Amino acid sequence: MDDILELASRLGRRIADEPRAKRMVAARAALDASLVDRRLLSEFEDVQGRLYELESSGKPIEPEDKRRFVELQQKVIQSSVIKDLLKAQADFLELMTLVSQRIEVEAQGPDTPPPT
Repeated sequence: MDDILELASRLGRRIADEPRAKRMVAARAALDASLVDRRLLSEFEDVQGRLYELESSGKPIEPEDKRRFVELQQKVIQSSVIKDLLKAQADFLELMTLVSQRIEVEAQGPDTPPPT
């Protein structure tokens, strides 16, 4: 088991050196450095969550709530810091999905068809 954990640690360090991982770290740091964008993203997520809860419970969504959501959504779309973070997250997720799929294939043996 220790050898597997050592390999996982080495893989983690190698992933950290990959450009997509570095962009992810940089994008998170940029968001951390921007109070305006952090507040905007937090408020957007709060409003989005509230609307989801209302919709899930069958309660009506007030026009003011919809207006606020659209307003915040536009601001999020216009934020280069948030856009960069979302792009970096998507790229990093793609990398991690490929890594996970490869590990799964190798763990199950070479004759196992790849996951779809």
